[in-house]
Amino acid sequence: MKTYIKKVLKVLSLIKLCDILDAVKIVISCPLGLILKLFKRHLWIVSEMEHTARDNGYWFFKYMRENYPERNVYYPISFNSPDYEKVSRLGNVIRHGSFKHHIYTWCAEADISARTGRGLPAPFMSRLFQVRGFYPFKSVFLQHGVNMSAAPFLEKKRNRIDLFITSTEAEAKGLQDDLGYLEKQVKVVGLTRYDQLNDFTVNPSQILLMPTWRWWLYPDLGRITEADRLAVKNSNYVKTYCEFLSNDRLNAFLKENNLSLLFFPHNQMQPFIEEFKGNDNIKIASTEEYDVQTALKESAYLITDYSSISFDFAYMKKPMCYFQFDYKEFREKHYPEGYFSYKNHGFGPIPQTVDELIDELILAYKNGFKMSDYYKQRVDATFKYRDNNNSKRTLEAIEKLLKR
Repeated sequence: MKTYIKKVLKVLSLIKLCDILDAVKIVISCPLGLILKLFKRHLWIVSEMEHTARDNGYWFFKYMRENYPERNVYYPISFNSPDYEKVSRLGNVIRHGSFKHHIYTWCAEADISARTGRGLPAPFMSRLFQVRGFYPFKSVFLQHGVNMSAAPFLEKKRNRIDLFITSTEAEAKGLQDDLGYLEKQVKVVGLTRYDQLNDFTVNPSQILLMPTWRWWLYPDLGRITEADRLAVKNSNYVKTYCEFLSNDRLNAFLKENNLSLLFFPHNQMQPFIEEFKGNDNIKIASTEEYDVQTALKESAYLITDYSSISFDFAYMKKPMCYFQFDYKEFREKHYPEGYFSYKNHGFGPIPQTVDELIDELILAYKNGFKMSDYYKQRVDATFKYRDNNNSKRTLEAIEKLLKR
């Protein structure tokens, strides 16, 4: 009971005036949205985060606008987003967080998002309304990637997800066994962004370093203080990647072989990007300058850690390794291990020190940055589909949900 009270008090302490104003907008927009629903039938809202159009939300929206332009499908995004022009060309764009966005949320038949709660008009307050069942829409979770861990925040009891899109049979079973979803709520149809992964050109000299974030380093509600910045700067996470990027052997190897390394911090670590330093052969990528999917398609080799983007790379049958220098800490503080074992199911070796990582990188280069047959067999055994029909199957699953 004391723990629960502490949690409630912590959340209340983080509530700002803007959150209270958002709650007022939600309440006022409710009757307007329900009236609009009588005239604007079968309205869908497709989204990601408030400032992005690069992931499964964007690709599904693009599919719908190009193939079913007559449908009431809308995409909310901040008008100052670097992706706004791209998505606005498709039409049916609304300003994220606007009063119109609030009204359309109440009117929506389906909320289809790649991020839990982030596409809603007020990500904090709207999320509270959603999980308590106030909004009348059906919730479709397109996912940000393949779920590999028993992530507590995705548990069925913490969410109102009516349809959970997955890519592999093992993932679907893991959601049922570890997170409590029903078989009818989980569909193996493939991520919509995978439709773009069968057509790519590799830059043979580009290496991609793309680790995931660390939950314990990211502040509550994303509201960053100076103390948070100091904690990140002094963390084992930042120090280890800085040690790797500044390693003399790595930099000599890159220079001698005319290779470039693109370090792409996870979206949640982008606010701390200044902690990482590049050079002539190492570029630090910001989300404003670089597109994740483009980087994945162009790169010849991937260094990641626990990130599900390894599945995107595996889908293209390109080589990789998992740099897991903090496995125990990650499992204790981030996500507990789920059905997926990197040793038994992964698509590459698992170095645990900077020196081991550099050894793996040099070996992969000497092998021509080719995925071995051993890992190719794992890829073939993992994916149910490897085609261009993921968005089509996703649409069919959503329509079936709404008819049900």
